[in-house]
Amino acid sequence: MRKQMQEVDFLMIYEHKVRELENMCLLKYELERRGYTVVIKHIEDEEALNAVKPIYHARVAVTMQCYQNASLEWHTKDFVSFDKVIDMQWENIVYPRDEGAGVFKNYTGIGREVVRVSWGAANKRRLLEAAHMDERNIKVVGHVGMDFLRPQLRGYYMSREELFPLYDLPLDKKTLLFASPFYADNLSEEYIAGMCRKHGEEWRDYYDFMMRSERTILEWLERLCREREDIVVVYRPHPGHIGRHMSEVAERCANFRVISERSVKQWILTCDLVYTGNSSTIVEAFFADKMCYLLFPYEVTEGYELKLVSQGDKIRDYDAFRRSVMGEGGPFPIAKEAINEIYLVDDTPSYIKFADMAEEVLRDPSYALTRKQLRSYKTKQPLGVRVQKLLQRQDWLYGRYRAALEDENCHNRWILKQRELRRQKAQAHHSFDIESTSEEEIGAIIARIEEQLQAWREKK
Repeated sequence: MRKQMQEVDFLMIYEHKVRELENMCLLKYELERRGYTVVIKHIEDEEALNAVKPIYHARVAVTMQCYQNASLEWHTKDFVSFDKVIDMQWENIVYPRDEGAGVFKNYTGIGREVVRVSWGAANKRRLLEAAHMDERNIKVVGHVGMDFLRPQLRGYYMSREELFPLYDLPLDKKTLLFASPFYADNLSEEYIAGMCRKHGEEWRDYYDFMMRSERTILEWLERLCREREDIVVVYRPHPGHIGRHMSEVAERCANFRVISERSVKQWILTCDLVYTGNSSTIVEAFFADKMCYLLFPYEVTEGYELKLVSQGDKIRDYDAFRRSVMGEGGPFPIAKEAINEIYLVDDTPSYIKFADMAEEVLRDPSYALTRKQLRSYKTKQPLGVRVQKLLQRQDWLYGRYRAALEDENCHNRWILKQRELRRQKAQAHHSFDIESTSEEEIGAIIARIEEQLQAWREKK
């Protein structure tokens, strides 16, 4: 028998652990401190994948992005019913080509109706002018992840002395971090074609730019590692994108390491210098008071260079890169004023502003999606699938269905098909094992957050 549906105030859904989980835990900590119930789930959680009717009823579902109907359907599947949606929009900074009306990242369908987090004034303008969103649904609260770089939470991250031995990194060598903005160099043609369907055929040109840039930057890093045995390079792949070329360099050079674990902020704080490319990582380095250089051996495909980065000073060749390692790279490559336009940073931490906003959304019935909106966002299934789902939602039938699935002597054609579908779902879940979490891990993160904030309060 399946467990009864659980009522929660907020159900938070994340995709990439190193990008989002700590932020979700900080929000969970504050909302639970205020007396609300909060559940965190990975988008490919096994329980969610196999659910045939809601396991949770969330008064507010908090998604990692909600561009259109398919986005919300991917997040919520059949495992959660909900009344309202807050989109965290972790891709707050978009490419210039994504700012035009009607493009993938400017929202259609249900994506136009949800409450959306904006990090600053620049994104709010885009949502108003290009996406034509209701201003009331745009909430400028800053980037919750930047709160970990405030004095209150600086102690949350491990020190260099604590972190480096876990990865056999020497403490006495100059350590460079390259936070890669590149997709993996081993993407299938099917994946690339899917991205082109979403973003246009120009994405293929941008992918080519990324691959050429990656190869050249890897050549620079390998050359440096061979010239300077007193230097170590930590290459942090883009979340979910470990490619073969970076791994090949790691096999050839002992002082070149590919490490995808832990948040980029953890590595920024403990490495000596930070490097990146067409990425907002430079902002995290700015708030962490760490020098960060922009590596651009080639011009970016038209329409794909982030506005923030386009205003910055770039390193174009190996000699300039080598000089930067020696401390001859000049001032921070992006002006503070440009960063302030994109990231709201004031005396109130963003997690507090988010919690205030979330309370407002929870309490105010006017933020609720209409019945029509809640019916319309899901793909309409064939009649047979709809009947099957309806029957599976009856507990007594579902029990018999599960028994037949587990009975090895049952060779009914329909049951065999259902077994194969469940096998495929299980395979999809296991492919995301690196992203999955547990209640124990979430509890440990929150305990560390609480410890730091309590110490800060006592100090004050």
